[in-house]
Amino acid sequence: LDTRLVEMEFPSGVVRSLQLPIDVRSGSRAVQHAQTGDILVLENGSSRVWRLSVAGHAAEACQLTNAREAARFRSSLGSRLLFHCVGGAASIVVTGTPGRGASTPWQFDLASAAWRQLPEAPSAILSSAAFVSGDALVIVGGWSKERGCHGRVQTLPLAPGGAWKVAAGPPIPWRRPGAGCGGAGGQCFVALGWMECQGTVGSPDFRLLRRNGAQQRARTSSSRLCAVEGNGSFAELSTLPCADSFEHNGELYMLGEEVFCIGRDHVQAFQLSTRTWRSWPLPRELRADSSNSWVKHCGSWAFTWLAQRGLSRGR
Repeated sequence: LDTRLVEMEFPSGVVRSLQLPIDVRSGSRAVQHAQTGDILVLENGSSRVWRLSVAGHAAEACQLTNAREAARFRSSLGSRLLFHCVGGAASIVVTGTPGRGASTPWQFDLASAAWRQLPEAPSAILSSAAFVSGDALVIVGGWSKERGCHGRVQTLPLAPGGAWKVAAGPPIPWRRPGAGCGGAGGQCFVALGWMECQGTVGSPDFRLLRRNGAQQRARTSSSRLCAVEGNGSFAELSTLPCADSFEHNGELYMLGEEVFCIGRDHVQAFQLSTRTWRSWPLPRELRADSSNSWVKHCGSWAFTWLAQRGLSRGR
């Protein structure tokens, strides 16, 4: 935070901090470059992109956007940032911008350092569960100021000429930002941001209760981990031990047979074979946060998972 990078290693939970050469704006978003291991940062409130290279206890920063590309759009606290690479062509994808851009994704080609606008989604893609599966962008849920929340599953092939497809299944219950990742056979996993509810998601006995933002720890408030099929059908796998929401990042992460759900308040991992949970406290270094209360609520730190080493880094 401020100019600090905080790194937490799993499964040990060991934490370390180091200084960054730049001050990343609060509410920015981050993702790892899967080929180089660098951290790519999208600045909150602009389309400026930075590359952070971390080696040992030293970090270097390089701005990838020129003045024009840094002002193509305004990213927001609900924007998701994803890495995509096919045939050696690497890019990052941003899901949604404020106001009329709530349904608009953008793609930044890392070789040409230029943005291009992708087709507008049928429904809002801000504050969604978002991930890349093969050559397709998958969006589950979303929110816009004009229309509120929805639980549709939307897919966009990222090849030129790709068009959005909306799954035919019923909408997933959606109250607060969730996160997702791809699985085997077209299945994906989605952690639903905490909601006031009763029953099992996907069953006839499930129902949403009246919204109450002050009751995250109430008996009727919970987050659910679900399996979502390619046709949009879904079923609950388990209830997360602690209710949480996923403002900082719309992705879940696989480490072996565990699905890591890293939210605003907790780190929780679900073992698929045994259907058991384990958890870690968030690094205490993240509490030293000078962001205003709204930015903290909506995700003040840029966060990414370093998959090559099984590490999670949060700034």
